[in-house]
Amino acid sequence: MTKNNYNAKHIELGKKFLANKFVNADWDNDDGRLTISINVEDRIWTDGSSIWSKGVVKGVKVGGIVLNAHKMEDGYWDGGLLGNVDYDGSGKDGTWYDGVDDESALINRNTSAESDGLIYTDRGFDDNLIAHLKNKCDFDEALEQYLSWDYSEQGMQDYETVNLDVDMDGDFWLACMGEYKHVGNNVYELSA
Repeated sequence: MTKNNYNAKHIELGKKFLANKFVNADWDNDDGRLTISINVEDRIWTDGSSIWSKGVVKGVKVGGIVLNAHKMEDGYWDGGLLGNVDYDGSGKDGTWYDGVDDESALINRNTSAESDGLIYTDRGFDDNLIAHLKNKCDFDEALEQYLSWDYSEQGMQDYETVNLDVDMDGDFWLACMGEYKHVGNNVYELSA
């Protein structure tokens, strides 16, 4: 039986985040996959620090964030390459311009001279995503130990998508979702 010790205050913060109108969590028990989706529908600013963007500072029109993790047989939660941020890469209305000359080519292999390049490695974009979650989605800083991400490898970046490596403590989020029951002393067990 799985037992995890979590701070009760953190569980309450996690519940508040998951109850936010912009956040949806889904547990697929058959697949062992936990998905947290966040509706952003806002501009998230880059700071020009990406080594792939020629110093571009823009408010990127972001649709949403999807963060996934699979529970492995050994109990470890694997979220590598399982997150993404979708955005408008059209360049219209001042948003990011992916500028792919050949639609069949990967964005990171063939961009036009007018392209803004890749958002990949832009620290401002990542920091501003977290700030958005804190300001609009009730994501408390204390929750970063249970859910975080970083850019995945450059080859995984694609047109209108920033790919992420996800670090998720799925057991914590399942406890927040009520999939685990509180049995006392900050111990949670998987509900029958």
